[in-house]
Amino acid sequence: MNDKTATGKGRRARGFVRAGGLIEAQMSRASGQRGFAQARLRALWPDIAGPEFAGISAPVKLTRARGPAGGLLTLAVEGAHAPQIQMLIPLLRDRVNAALGPGTVGRIQLTHGQIGFAEPAPRFRPAPDGPPPDIGEAGESLSSIGDGELKSALETLARNVILRVRNPKN
Repeated sequence: MNDKTATGKGRRARGFVRAGGLIEAQMSRASGQRGFAQARLRALWPDIAGPEFAGISAPVKLTRARGPAGGLLTLAVEGAHAPQIQMLIPLLRDRVNAALGPGTVGRIQLTHGQIGFAEPAPRFRPAPDGPPPDIGEAGESLSSIGDGELKSALETLARNVILRVRNPKN
């Protein structure tokens, strides 16, 4: 060890040092090389792209460049929205570089792909059996409404509420 313990100078003179502080520089260098920026990009994508474009595009791969030119970001975009995202490439590149550091992305490449296909399907609800329920008192209170469409919509709403109360699991 080359710590100068006899004179009180060096690392031991500072007392105890946290282990995380000793390896912080090495870890940040290694994490930048091993794809942690890509995971961070995926986590920040809704904030970077905005709510309307985050639903139609998603980052697929971030390739680092060896020079000062910046890396290549590959985005999956639904086919019909590709021209719209193509116009936003300069803005998206600037936002990604602002979030992940200057020079992170130099180019953005678009690939066609389906976004959100891994989301679960909505729960299936079978149609209720039997005749529609009688709306009773609700129907009497709706008799004073003159607008036919509004009255029909409110009657349908009353029937659906009654069905929901009778069958809460559906």
